[in-house]
Amino acid sequence: MWLYVETFLLVFLTDVLYTYYLKSVAKNKPLMASFWATVVTFCASVAAINYVEDHTMLVASLLGAFCGTYVGMRKKND
Repeated sequence: MWLYVETFLLVFLTDVLYTYYLKSVAKNKPLMASFWATVVTFCASVAAINYVEDHTMLVASLLGAFCGTYVGMRKKND
């Protein structure tokens, strides 16, 4: 059960932090964009390892992607 929660949280974080990455790119801030790209890649990589090993984790991954993108887009502070 823990891996389902972990996968959800990792994909959730990936999508929330990806919005920060996109904002940094849009504002032409290369150092911040590079930082966020590194964090996003790490979170996404660990999540991918989880659902490659157990395909039922795709459900947790999809839910995390939906929720993470929603939260990332709703966050107003730039």
